Amino acid sequence: MDFLLETKGLNPRSIALRMKIHHTNLYRVAAGKRPLTSTFAVNFEHHTNISSVWLTTGEGDMIKANVEIFSDEEIRFFYKIKKDAKLYELVKLLTKVKKDSYELLKGSILKFIK
Repeated sequence: MDFLLETKGLNPRSIALRMKIHHTNLYRVAAGKRPLTSTFAVNFEHHTNISSVWLTTGEGDMIKANVEIFSDEEIRFFYKIKKDAKLYELVKLLTKVKKDSYELLKGSILKFIK
């Protein structure tokens, strides 16, 4: 937190406001009184450019360079997937589909929607 204050002028309250969480939640996670979840880490990364991988594993660079930042809409979309175990399982399976099968799969899914 000191690093963000010194380099970007971000204090914990302003970070919490950006993350749309109560500042006490941020303090508790930073103090180790609450667990650091992957959702929290990704949200923190989105607003600070501090790597969620570095936060959760200690591996890699602390600062995300040339970050492609997710929009709030994308974060809500990912959260919705993560929250629903069956949807999460489907998305995990989709990541294993070969690119040349995308159109066929898309057509099949569209038939279910109609």
